[in-house]
Amino acid sequence: MHSKKLLVSLMCLAVFASATRAQQASRVKQLDELADAERAFAAFTFKEGFRDGFIKFFADDGIGFGPHPERTREKLMKAPPPTGPRKVVFNWAPMFGDISDAGDLGYTTGPVLYTDVTENPRPPRHGMYFSVWQKQQDGTWKVVVDMGVSPPNAVARIDTKFTAASAVGRRTTKPTAGDDYRQLDRNLSDSIAKTSPAAAYGTVLDKQFRVHRNGLMPITDRKDLAAALAQTRFELIDGKVASSGDLAFTYGKYETINDPKGADSGYYVHVWRRDASSKWRLVADVQNPLPKSDK
Repeated sequence: MHSKKLLVSLMCLAVFASATRAQQASRVKQLDELADAERAFAAFTFKEGFRDGFIKFFADDGIGFGPHPERTREKLMKAPPPTGPRKVVFNWAPMFGDISDAGDLGYTTGPVLYTDVTENPRPPRHGMYFSVWQKQQDGTWKVVVDMGVSPPNAVARIDTKFTAASAVGRRTTKPTAGDDYRQLDRNLSDSIAKTSPAAAYGTVLDKQFRVHRNGLMPITDRKDLAAALAQTRFELIDGKVASSGDLAFTYGKYETINDPKGADSGYYVHVWRRDASSKWRLVADVQNPLPKSDK
């Protein structure tokens, strides 16, 4: 009897291990496809220019910030094609990213290089992009939200190697009563007001978090957070969640309060994913302040 139970247990373990390996292989393949889509976006834009590249690779409802939220593809299609030679070309590459369990929502981020191609070129400028992608009904990947920042120095080489976020072994991703990704930004605002930015972020940050701010290098270590955090209020505009319920993004307007460095406002993009206990964790926090003339 005991030998039969042992045999059944071993068979169950073997089936589970096989299913896990298959799931991991599928995730790696899907992440490679997403990174390839980002590289194709960069290569096409480098060759054909900003307008054509962003029209081709943005979703119909894809949001960019110029500086306010706008449907990028719709705006560019209404604008006349540029005339004359380009003054600046830019290129970028994915260096980090993740994907939902369903393989229908993901994000990538990486360095951007702006090159002046005029007769008297200025020194190259560096940036850091952050894009969320959604798989369309035809199976193609399209950008659904995009926000970049300007770090003080180059973050990495354009030919940098892509690194995938660690997979999460979740028990479940089924939502519970009151569990709505659209409430996450409000909850974070409330937590900041009741405690402090450091305490509030400390309770929601994922192990592999990223914080992107203009003038700072990307922050991925908790000890470096103090330079980026302020008492902030977030106002959600919109977002999306993967069909598997494990990955979501939100975007909206932020405003700092009682900041010694001065009041600031602009727009943010957040990416959230469920941890091993299926609790929502903040994976990415990207902020872009409005120009003073727009505040």
